Amino acid sequence: MANQWIHARQTKYAAYAVSYILIVIAGVVVANVLADRYNKSYDATANKRFSLSDQTAKIVKGLKQDATITYYNQSTRFRDGKDLLEQYANLSPKLHVKYVDPDKEPQLAREAGIRNFGTAVVQVGAKKEEAKSMTEEGITGAFIRDLKSNTRTVCFVSGSGEHQLDDSNRGGLSHFKELLAKDNYESKSVDLLTKAEVPSECTALVVAGPTKNYEKPEVDAIKKYVEDGGRAFFMLDPPLKIGREEIADNDILTDLLSSKSLS
Repeated sequence: MANQWIHARQTKYAAYAVSYILIVIAGVVVANVLADRYNKSYDATANKRFSLSDQTAKIVKGLKQDATITYYNQSTRFRDGKDLLEQYANLSPKLHVKYVDPDKEPQLAREAGIRNFGTAVVQVGAKKEEAKSMTEEGITGAFIRDLKSNTRTVCFVSGSGEHQLDDSNRGGLSHFKELLAKDNYESKSVDLLTKAEVPSECTALVVAGPTKNYEKPEVDAIKKYVEDGGRAFFMLDPPLKIGREEIADNDILTDLLSSKSLS
């Protein structure tokens, strides 16, 4: 009788053990299936330093068409960018990540204009932008530039002795123009003396050191542009009269700037 009781108890414990093992195995299988299907990660650090920002998530999750991040590096160094790029890929099924070794596929690297290892190129639809750095800021910035549908134009007022946009000398703005181009801004000169109206395509207006007095129609055009929501940047040199060098007082323009109408 005792032997039967011991045997039954052993059988009972064995059944419990088998059931427990089956539950654990089932849990592991389900976890693996979910991990393969959703491939998400959770960042438990206080400052979320292993997570992408809300802005990045909003941009990538809002993609309306397929996008690709192509990472150009040596095969042995793909891991340098993989952790960050996989975080991007996990945000949207529309985003894909490709890895290209320029040593093994030089033609692809040449076609993309790649000059350095560790470079990422973001493509959204037909538009491509090289990331300025292998950081979230650099890659998300490339996405933003890709998704910009409208051309951004910075207009420089000319005709009254302003610093010239294409002048490469010390007082010229050619270097400024190059910096704007790197951020996908177009630059153009506008002569408000010829036509006292700021063109509608001007994203921003720059008044760069005029040496002559502005006429009232020019100032009125600038005022209307700002009042209608435009943005203007003024760089005025102080009045000067030394020998042949002269910078006018520009009273009408300075009066406008000191008024509350542009505040």
